[in-house]
Amino acid sequence: MPQFDIITFFTQIFWLTIIFFGFYFVTLQSFIPKIAAVIKARKKKLTHGAGGVSSLNEEQISVETTRNNSLEFCADTSKASVNFMINTANTWLLTSILGFNNTKMVTSQSSYVKTFGHFFSSSHLNFNKK
Repeated sequence: MPQFDIITFFTQIFWLTIIFFGFYFVTLQSFIPKIAAVIKARKKKLTHGAGGVSSLNEEQISVETTRNNSLEFCADTSKASVNFMINTANTWLLTSILGFNNTKMVTSQSSYVKTFGHFFSSSHLNFNKK
């Protein structure tokens, strides 16, 4: 049987050793450093990524707090401005109406009261006559 031939054992073992060590050194020199670099990069990315996520969360909370404070300040300022304008407008309107009534409408009001009094008294008197 050829597989048990003692003459071919040496050549088979020789080529097996050459091919095995050749593959071993090629793997050791090229594949292992690339795999190690990928594993290092993944670990680095995970550590920086976790730190980046917490940093991003802190920054998001800070931005949200600043935005809420700004919105609250703007709302309070707007509310105070609107209340001031309403109060000012009401005061101006009341003084304008009172001034107009006291200066321009005195004759109209007195003639209205006289007319209404005359009408009421005449209708009341006419009503009593019947």
